[in-house]
Amino acid sequence: MKPVRLLLFPLLLAASNLRSQEAETTNLPPDPFGELAAVEKAPDFAMVVDRTRGTFTLEAKDGTYVPGSHFGNWHWNMKLDRWGNYYAGLIYDSVRPKLGVQLKIGADGILKSYAPRTNSLSNEKPLILGALYLEKGEHPVMLLTGDQSNVPAFQVKGIHFRPAPESEPLGQSIDGTIHLEAKTATTYAEEMRYEPKPEKNCLGYWKHKEDWAEWIFDVSDPGDFDLTLHYGCGPGNEGSKVAVLLNDRTLEFSVEDTGGFQKWRELKLGKVTLNTKGENRLAIVPLDKKGAAVMDLQKVLLDPVQ
Repeated sequence: MKPVRLLLFPLLLAASNLRSQEAETTNLPPDPFGELAAVEKAPDFAMVVDRTRGTFTLEAKDGTYVPGSHFGNWHWNMKLDRWGNYYAGLIYDSVRPKLGVQLKIGADGILKSYAPRTNSLSNEKPLILGALYLEKGEHPVMLLTGDQSNVPAFQVKGIHFRPAPESEPLGQSIDGTIHLEAKTATTYAEEMRYEPKPEKNCLGYWKHKEDWAEWIFDVSDPGDFDLTLHYGCGPGNEGSKVAVLLNDRTLEFSVEDTGGFQKWRELKLGKVTLNTKGENRLAIVPLDKKGAAVMDLQKVLLDPVQ
């Protein structure tokens, strides 16, 4: 009888475990996103920045609306004091599934899209139609909609413009370096902008300390980097205080005379650490301005520490 008892105990234990497992199971399907790792996010700047700087809106009340049997036509005359690349966005309310819209600025700038239905939760930001390069001066602006657009079912509120980079940052190179060129910066500015001439290729016209620049770039291999700025400053304009914001770290320096605004000098700001894989941010923010302009800035380099 003893061998029977020895065999019976393991069978009873297995049955108990099976009942316990059955009690824990449900008829709910497994969560398809349950095993995804949390997306890393770099910390925000320690300093408050103004991302409304350089933005503006052509409001519906300042435009002219011409209805048609199957379309709506809006007209504005826009005066631009600063050339550069801009994102153009439509501000509107709609209960219709979607409506075709076309924005034309000047003779050549045309953006087309569909405007979906809006609601109180998703109607806070403009619908970005695309990016356009706009010259300084006056521009006729026309918005054509595929149906009436000044009625309760679809109401245009305005066209919103905000600065856009001239080119997208390349991200981290295969050798680990990160090159942030002037043309890849978003310039939140009233006058400072990217200057494309070959002898410049920089952020210039930095005549207001409230104007600032930001880069959003991708890091594939986090670690320690040497941070270097390439800038120029003409005689008599030195002395401005500038902050470099790298995620939540802030570094400061004083602009020196380099012999000319396009006489580039390397300024080594020391070692910094990028801990986050993915999207990171760097900004150049003047703290004060001593001369006619803060400086001309050609590029920012992040070289991995060997």
